[in-house]
Amino acid sequence: MKSALLFFISSFIYASCLSQPSDFIVLKKDQRTIKNFFAGSNISFQTANGYYSGKIVSVKKDSLFIEEYDIRQVPTNLGVYVIDTVATYRLAFNYKEIIKMENQKRKGFSWAASGGSLLGGGILITAVGLGTWIFTKPGTQYHASPALVISGAALAGVGYLLLKSSNSNYAIGKKYQLEYIKVK
Repeated sequence: MKSALLFFISSFIYASCLSQPSDFIVLKKDQRTIKNFFAGSNISFQTANGYYSGKIVSVKKDSLFIEEYDIRQVPTNLGVYVIDTVATYRLAFNYKEIIKMENQKRKGFSWAASGGSLLGGGILITAVGLGTWIFTKPGTQYHASPALVISGAALAGVGYLLLKSSNSNYAIGKKYQLEYIKVK
C-alpha cells in the first residue's frame, strides 16, 4: 500500500517537473512593464481585421491563441429569455498584428463615467439655458441668466477633458510596445 502511494506521488511530482511553462507577451511603456499576458489570462485587443476579446489558451512561437465566447440571449420553451453561450471560437494571432490593447476594467471610481455625466449634463444645461435666453423676454421668470449658460458650458468642457484623459486603450507604436518572451 505504501509503495503504491509512493509510486503515485512520485509520478505526479515527475510530471509536474517535466511540464514547461508557457511563453508570454509583455505590454511595455517606455521600457517599463505594464502588464503580462500568459495562458489563462483575459485579453482584449484590436487588429486591422477587427476587435477580439477572450481567454488566452496558449502563447507559442510568436502566436497568441485565444478562446472567444459568443454569448447571446436565447428564448426557452416557456418564452423566457436566458443568457447562453451559443458558440466558442478558437483563434490564433501573431502578436505583431495587434494595433491596440484595451485596458482591463478596474474596480472603483470611474473617471470616464463621471466625465460622460458632466459632458451630457453640461450640454443639456447649456442648450436649455440658450433656448430660454433666446426665446423668452429678459426679466421674466423663465429667462436664463448668462452665468447659468457659462457654467453649463464649463461643466461640458470639464466632462470632455475627463473623458479624454481616461483613455482605456493602449495604441501599440511609439509609446507602447508588445514584446514576446520565450521561456526555455
